[in-house]
Amino acid sequence: MSRTVDVNEVFDNIPFSPYQIAVCALCFCIVFLDGFDLTVIGVALPKIAEHLHAKPSELGLALSAGQLGPMIGAVFLGMLADKVGRKKTMFCSALVFGFFTYMTAHINTVEELALYRFLAGLGMGGAIPNALAFGSEYAPARVRAGLSLYMWAGMPTGSTIAAFAASYLLPNYGWQSVFYVGGIAPVVIAVAVLFLLPESLHHLVRTGTDKAIARARVILARIDKNTPVTADVQLTVVSQSKEKGGSIKSLFTGDRLLTTLLLWALFFMSFYLLWILFSWVPTLLKKSGATVQQYSIGFAFIHFGSVIACLCIGKLMSTFNKLNVVKSLFIGAFIAMLAFGYFSQGYPFVIVLLVSIFTGMLVNGGNSSLMGMASAVYPSEIRATGIGWAYGLGKIGSLVAPAVGGFYLARNWSVFKICAVNGTSALVIAVFVVILQRHMRSSASGEV
Repeated sequence: MSRTVDVNEVFDNIPFSPYQIAVCALCFCIVFLDGFDLTVIGVALPKIAEHLHAKPSELGLALSAGQLGPMIGAVFLGMLADKVGRKKTMFCSALVFGFFTYMTAHINTVEELALYRFLAGLGMGGAIPNALAFGSEYAPARVRAGLSLYMWAGMPTGSTIAAFAASYLLPNYGWQSVFYVGGIAPVVIAVAVLFLLPESLHHLVRTGTDKAIARARVILARIDKNTPVTADVQLTVVSQSKEKGGSIKSLFTGDRLLTTLLLWALFFMSFYLLWILFSWVPTLLKKSGATVQQYSIGFAFIHFGSVIACLCIGKLMSTFNKLNVVKSLFIGAFIAMLAFGYFSQGYPFVIVLLVSIFTGMLVNGGNSSLMGMASAVYPSEIRATGIGWAYGLGKIGSLVAPAVGGFYLARNWSVFKICAVNGTSALVIAVFVVILQRHMRSSASGEV
């Protein structure tokens, strides 16, 4: 007698296997290298400015143009992955952002900087949402939100390593060296994705061909050896008839309309605040009198704080109300921005490092909590699309931030004034989270 197995639920009642852990670890590596490549531009920016003889306002516009790539890549490659498969999309994304990161080492004009960062950003934007969606798919529902945050921790971990590496590479091998490292490593991981990563089970089942179903059976057999998926077992996606993968319309059906719009607003403001830090902290610290090694290490400690936050937030969001956690983090982020602006000038460098950890924990921690929340809002069939659109439209904030920061610096604003003005966006985020919280209490639009 045949039986039916829903791949949406197949992992929920079995132990989290080493095979699944390996899949999530490889997805973590993708996010890690994305974080590395996104960050090296910020820490290398003071040296690039000297190399190109460029003003802060010019570099700000170039960095903003570079942020357009991740925005486009996240939206369209997220939708493409839900249609053609996440494995292929991640492979291509890693190749693209690796190659054009490598090419950044050869720039001679601001225009070339903007072009290469834009093209690298296309791959970066496609890699993160697909890696998170892929890892979430292979995780039980009971740990999905927390695991998404642990994988997202690859972003600040990669950023931390990038900043520490830059503190050694910049003074010893020149600014180009960080882009050589950041360009070659993603190509290696892309090859690993191609040969080691399985395809999305949901994609294989939706494809429906005999070959695709056979591949899905092999993958399931590796994960759950105690329950063999023989030929008499019919694989299905129960919600397939209700949701159409890759359709933006599905993000607005039923009671998802307000949830989606609020998520987009939250991601926009969060990425704006985050990229005020990522784009300009080394420059701000240099403005405060820090040496190249000091501002590189200070930048590293901001990302180190982010790593700590991601590891802790996963547990917090699994234990407490997710929206309360997000709200508290952004209130703390406002305080952290004020503290960073105040203590970055005229205080011992050890104080700057402590404040940097505090700032990274709350600002990037708040951004990470949004990513974990978004992973739980949408069902698996539209998860990559939902995360891709939220991440992609949120990147508009990271597109605006470098230009705004360059504008402030061109007007010789103090570090404290820049941090205080931009820190108010964290308070606005907290207010929006309250609105989302009230909506989620009266709806059933997701798992949050």
